[in-house]
Amino acid sequence: MEYFFQEFSGYHGTLIKPYYWLYHNQYCLKCPYHIRTGEESRVTYGEFYEAFGFPYGPTMPENKQLIFYEVKAFSGEVLQKGQVTNCVSSNIHAESMLFEEHGYVDSFLYHHESIGYITLYTNYTPCNEYAHCCTSKMHDFLIKHPQIRLDIYFSQLYHVNEDNFSSVWNREALKSLAGFWPRVTLNPISNGIWQTILYNFVKEAPATSLYQPVLPIRASTDSYNAHMIHVITGIKPYFVDVPPEPKPKIISRRQDIPMGMMNYSSIPQAQHGNYQYLPFLTPRMPFMPIPAPEFHAQKDFESKPKHVVRHLKMPTDINEGMDLGNVLPNARKINEVVITEKVVREKEREKKGNRKKKKRDRS
Repeated sequence: MEYFFQEFSGYHGTLIKPYYWLYHNQYCLKCPYHIRTGEESRVTYGEFYEAFGFPYGPTMPENKQLIFYEVKAFSGEVLQKGQVTNCVSSNIHAESMLFEEHGYVDSFLYHHESIGYITLYTNYTPCNEYAHCCTSKMHDFLIKHPQIRLDIYFSQLYHVNEDNFSSVWNREALKSLAGFWPRVTLNPISNGIWQTILYNFVKEAPATSLYQPVLPIRASTDSYNAHMIHVITGIKPYFVDVPPEPKPKIISRRQDIPMGMMNYSSIPQAQHGNYQYLPFLTPRMPFMPIPAPEFHAQKDFESKPKHVVRHLKMPTDINEGMDLGNVLPNARKINEVVITEKVVREKEREKKGNRKKKKRDRS
């Protein structure tokens, strides 16, 4: 069997020229070693973000393809891991190099009969455009090796929008590739898969990316990719690990809680559905219930008001109680005389009695 590739030993793995006629040039920074295995397959965090769009969302680099792969035995043991990049100067896609007949992977399977699984982590879905035919080569590879299961995880869809003239070919090719299910699965990279790629293929990945949740903008894109691949192929993704969107909290009215049901030392835990947070009280803080306002019946308001008489001790002499000279500089003292009239009823009675006597005498 004649092979096209050449293999060289590196410091932490192997460097492979997928085609022996490739050479160093100024147009392609990756030439001629487009396949790297072992620890040589690791990339910097900046290069990973530029290709895969993690963690801040898709970047869509048209001239950059990056594929990480794992070759596993039937037992699940990883026999080899590596990376594949496209060649810009020769316009060769990464999938075309990897699944080339009599290429590197074909040779590796020929020498290792225990291989049962191949996993791809790619920044783009494979295409079937003219001069590349990536999906067609993968199709032929699967027919040649019927014992292989192929799982493809992608971060961005490649030329599937209707405004692209090659979208019809790419959609039909993805649908044909998904027809190998369950041997072949097409899945968007999501949640835990991101951490797996960072841990196995990225140099000096920050701890925040390894242990913190995926950002909402990246999770939203992963959900969109899962929906689109289902629409294109008619088959739901085999593995999707997208966290559910948080639901808005509904604040309900406060309810009275009996004293016996209070747990002063427990911190309120989140529950599903509508729930309330109980006040967090320490044992040193006594719980004092707030009395509810009392409302009286309408009869109490209609009752007669009570008369309250207050006696004030007034000064006997106004002049003694207040010195007007100190208050008003030009004030003069005025003697006030109060005249009161009294009506004597006895005199009126006498006059009435005299009138009655006169009337009797006349009669």
